[in-house]
Amino acid sequence: MPCSRDLGFGFTRRLRSRKGYLGAVTSPVQAFVVFAGAVGLLAALTTTAQAQLPTWVDDVAPIMHTHCARCHHNGGPGPFPLLTYEDVFFTANMDVHVMQDGEMPPWPADPEYRHFVGENVLSNQDVALFIEWYETGMAYGDETVVVEVPEFGPQGSLLESVDFVADFPEYTLQSDSEEYRWFVVSTEFEETKYIQAVEVIPGLPGAVHHADIFVDVTGQSAALDATDPLPGFNGSTGWPTNTTYINAWQPGALPARYPDGWGIPVPPGADLVIEIHYGPDFGGQTDDTVMNLEWVDDTDTEVRPISVGWLLGNGAMTDGPLVIPPNQMSTFHQEAVLFNSDQSLLSICPHMHLLGKSYQVWMETPEGDSIPLIDIPQWQFEWQFYYRFLSPVHVPAGTVFKTEGVYDNTVWNPLNPNDPPEEVSYGSLTTDEMFLVYFIWSSYQEGDENLVLGEVEEETSGASNAAPYSSSVRVFPNPNSGEFQVQFDRSDSAPAVVRSVGGGVVWSGALRPGTQTLSGLVLPSGTYVLSVEHSDGRREALPFVVQH
Repeated sequence: MPCSRDLGFGFTRRLRSRKGYLGAVTSPVQAFVVFAGAVGLLAALTTTAQAQLPTWVDDVAPIMHTHCARCHHNGGPGPFPLLTYEDVFFTANMDVHVMQDGEMPPWPADPEYRHFVGENVLSNQDVALFIEWYETGMAYGDETVVVEVPEFGPQGSLLESVDFVADFPEYTLQSDSEEYRWFVVSTEFEETKYIQAVEVIPGLPGAVHHADIFVDVTGQSAALDATDPLPGFNGSTGWPTNTTYINAWQPGALPARYPDGWGIPVPPGADLVIEIHYGPDFGGQTDDTVMNLEWVDDTDTEVRPISVGWLLGNGAMTDGPLVIPPNQMSTFHQEAVLFNSDQSLLSICPHMHLLGKSYQVWMETPEGDSIPLIDIPQWQFEWQFYYRFLSPVHVPAGTVFKTEGVYDNTVWNPLNPNDPPEEVSYGSLTTDEMFLVYFIWSSYQEGDENLVLGEVEEETSGASNAAPYSSSVRVFPNPNSGEFQVQFDRSDSAPAVVRSVGGGVVWSGALRPGTQTLSGLVLPSGTYVLSVEHSDGRREALPFVVQH
């Protein structure tokens, strides 16, 4: 999503600058909101909290900096920063909800199935502590303490060091159609460099569906770029030369990092090429995507070579082709022997599009052992990470890789691009589907499986967010023609909203216990979500469909 500097409450980031709260006020209503917010903030800062109550200094700042700051910083993929007390003060109400619902921080992989480096799962204790801090006045704590905020590199980089910036030329999208386009950056290195980590920062995040990065030692891609009158080139000009594949980027992806002393070579004089798939409806907007590289520091010793690639795809399907009928859930499987010699797996990244619902990957060794690799029980298109194993996973020659992927091509899938649902098959467009697994690996050396690449904090082991409610709300009939009733099975009334799938609120009010109609609500055909907030702050959401 775009890295907006707007907090979403009618005032901008300038509100939180030291130049004064009124720097961005544009109306009397905003002036009142800002004044009230300032008074509340001042009161919270000057109130001496009881010793047993949580404070920003001692309790909340460590949670936010550990779990939220990696995305929510200037230049990061989060839509606003969550670094300072002021940042969190203005978003705390929303933060409570997304923490309780398990929406944030995003970590689609199931930690009960397999742990990974950088596992970002809030414990129940963390969630409870934040809620208590919010409900008891959001105390700052010791006012003499200045909490240090995490530091990030240029443009919000998460790399330990940025050794090379592949600053691709700005490109203005020529139409609202989807487009694949390649951009070339010359390196002019005099010696071979080895990539330790790679990071892509999209300049137009909403438009960039994915990016593939590779090395071209032939100069042919640069020649094609020079013949196209616009920055970069597309298939009408020609096709690039891929000498060595480096990496890929999908929405939400954090940097891909390899173990110290392991890397991908970039020979002297080679060009770096990035393929960007632009999604639809961004014609006239300008993208300035940047790729940051970090080199292997110590090249005096032999650098361990890395291989990367999409190893599981359509060819590995046992029940293909990938054709997903409308109005139903569909399950597909893959099965393949990927290596004829022992290898060490470092990272894994499954890939689906908007109909994806779940993806599970495991492997079975020739000795009969079944080894779990990753399980994503609730697919999230906008959060596609490179999951790094805590230690390299030894893959004996002849090991069989197996997967199961589930797709939801019904009206109950709020991301379904088709209304009503249509048959969807494999393809390169966002509205098509894919069934792929990306791996990073290296030839096995004895003892690889004993290397420690990362650890999981003890508190996150087995931790999960609070259990969801049993269903208490029902819309009937569903689908309906615009006339429907809502059954609410709770003893007390609760606030509720109805949103379109685009997120706009079309009705708000209260649900009372029992059966009722929603007063004054007239809906055109489409998919909607009824959300109810219970007395303890937990929320429940139910999709329903109107068909006239």
